[in-house]
Amino acid sequence: MQSRPLLRLVLGLACAAGALACGMQLAAAQSPPAATEAEVKAAFLLKFAGFVEWPADTFARPDDPLVIGVAGDDEIAGNVEQLAAGRRLEGRPVVVRRLPEAGPFTGVHILLLGRRSEARLRDVAAAAAGPVLVVTQQPGALRLGSVINFSTEGGRVRFAVSLASADARNLKLSARLLTVAQAVEGRQ
Repeated sequence: MQSRPLLRLVLGLACAAGALACGMQLAAAQSPPAATEAEVKAAFLLKFAGFVEWPADTFARPDDPLVIGVAGDDEIAGNVEQLAAGRRLEGRPVVVRRLPEAGPFTGVHILLLGRRSEARLRDVAAAAAGPVLVVTQQPGALRLGSVINFSTEGGRVRFAVSLASADARNLKLSARLLTVAQAVEGRQ
């Protein structure tokens, strides 16, 4: 008869261990999925705004919106729209505009360009004249006029910066931004 309490104890421990294992599997299944590349890039676009100093006359009024334009990448545009909804950066509302591939590329402060040919990228970067933070996502884009270029290595989104392009656009980039960049072209 003493084996019954022992059997109950063993069965009770087995049930508890099974419930714990199921709970751990359920928790793992319910944990949020890793962010997609487009979601990470969208978050970076919003963050970049806080590390850029635009010329004093860029905004006519203190409550003028910060405008982020996206051309050629609908997935990132959708993610930026979601992240920017109702947000303010340095007291300014954030507006996201989906731009047509052919432009125009005016009236924006940050411009993300989807992949395109080198010649087309050079033309678009030139068309986005003035103090516009041009952000791209293809190899060699910094030498074509981009200020910040995304890359993906080992499943991680990284970015490189061209100080010459930033200077040409009259933009000052924070040292904190340069510290986390994978590469900074034109650093002394």
